[in-house]
Amino acid sequence: MLSLLVSYLDRGKVDWAIGFYELPPDTSNSAVKNRVIPLLSLRRQGGWSQFVSGQFSEAVLRQYLQPQGLFWGVGEIVLYESGVQSVTFDSPVMQTVFKVVNELKGIVMIHPSNVDRGGRPTSLAEIEPSIRKYPDAIFLFHGSSEVFNLVVQLMAKYPNVYFTMDATNWIFGWGAVEGGNPLSDDNVESFLTKVNRIGLKDRLVEDGLKKAAPLLLQYPDRIMWGTDLGSPWHFEESVTDVVISLSREIIGKLPADIQEKYAYQNAQRVFGRFLPTNP
Repeated sequence: MLSLLVSYLDRGKVDWAIGFYELPPDTSNSAVKNRVIPLLSLRRQGGWSQFVSGQFSEAVLRQYLQPQGLFWGVGEIVLYESGVQSVTFDSPVMQTVFKVVNELKGIVMIHPSNVDRGGRPTSLAEIEPSIRKYPDAIFLFHGSSEVFNLVVQLMAKYPNVYFTMDATNWIFGWGAVEGGNPLSDDNVESFLTKVNRIGLKDRLVEDGLKKAAPLLLQYPDRIMWGTDLGSPWHFEESVTDVVISLSREIIGKLPADIQEKYAYQNAQRVFGRFLPTNP
C-alpha cells in the first residue's frame, strides 16, 4: 500500500503529503519516509470514543510522538463529527494533545466544528487561549470559508496559525456544483459525470478563483494548497487528475507573487523540517 502512495504522489507531481495513521507507517520504506509527514490519528476503529474518554494520556501520546515514536504531531481532529461534539479546545483531552505537541514543537491539525457541517459552532473565544498558551505547536486548521473566516482573525496575532485551503472546498464545494460536492458522491462515474458537463470545469475554475484569491491575499504566507481526499475512490487516477489539474489552473491565474507561496513554498517552509531530506 505504501508503494502505491508514492506512485500516487509521483503521478500528480506532488512532492510530499501529510498522512493520518492509527498505527505507525513502515519507515523501512525510505521513499515514504522522505515524502509523507505522519500524524497520529486519534479516531480509532471508526469512532472517537477512545479519544473522548481520555485514553490518549500524556504518557500514551509520548510513546507515539517523536522522539520516542514516529509521529510528528496529531491530526486531523474533526470537531464537527457527532462523536466529538462534547469536546472543546479547553477540554482536558484537547489540552493534553496541545501540551504534548507543544513540547515536540510539532503539528496539530484541526477541523473546527461549524454550522455548515451541522455541528456546534467553534468560537474564536474558545480557540484563542490555546493558541496563546501553546506557542510552539503549529496549529493547522482546515475547512470551508466559514472556518477560514474564523481562523483568519487569529493570523495577525499568532505566528503558529496556518490554514489549508483545499480543492475539496474551494473548487468542488461551497455550492459550486449543482447537486452538491461531487467528491461526496459514491463513485468515480458519478464524479466524472458531474464535472465533465459542458462548461462546468471552466465555471469551477472561475468560481474557485473568485473565492480563493481574496482570501489568499489577506495572509499569503499562512495559507497552503491541499487536496483533502478521503474516500478510496478519490485516489483513482481519473479523479486525482481532475482535482490536481483544476487546482493548477486556478493557481496559474492567481497574482504572480502568491502563486508559488500557495502552491508549495508556505508548506515547504513550515513543514519541510519534518521530512528527513529537509532538516
